[in-house]
Amino acid sequence: MGILLEFLATKAIAPILGTIVLLTMGEHPVSLSKPEVSMRSDTLFISTKINNGFSKELMEIIKSGTPVTFRLKIEVDENIYFVNTVRYNIEERIYQIRLKKEEVEFKTEEENKMKEIVSSFSSVFILLEDIPPSRKFTIRASLDPVLLEFLDDEEFDLMTLWDYRSPKQTVEVKLENPKP
Repeated sequence: MGILLEFLATKAIAPILGTIVLLTMGEHPVSLSKPEVSMRSDTLFISTKINNGFSKELMEIIKSGTPVTFRLKIEVDENIYFVNTVRYNIEERIYQIRLKKEEVEFKTEEENKMKEIVSSFSSVFILLEDIPPSRKFTIRASLDPVLLEFLDDEEFDLMTLWDYRSPKQTVEVKLENPKP
């Protein structure tokens, strides 16, 4: 009976200990969601999202008025980049968001809406002719370095806020008629 009680106590305590460990480790690691892939004609369209990309320190940098750029890189023969930039206008208390590949700009006062727009990459595309013969390629997210005024305009590598981890996902394309 004693072994059974020890086993049950271990099963009850394990989730509590796991939660404590996660809380003491800090924020969840930055990651990319599983990409959604669709094909139209000769183009592959990919949608993905950066999860847990906004640490407290990154939000402080954004709210200082420093433009912050999120970059999604498609790793093929010639790398393709998609860029989302956010800048907080301190005077107007508004986030200005620019999605470079689409040449679209948004403005919002809501922090959560800004995070949703900036962390989402939904107009990512690659021509089928650019897909490697293996039909696999990697997408990778990163943050561009910034110049911080309070550091006398020294360059600061924002990837330190992501522990230098560049979240990535491998995309495998299943073509109906593979290219020769």
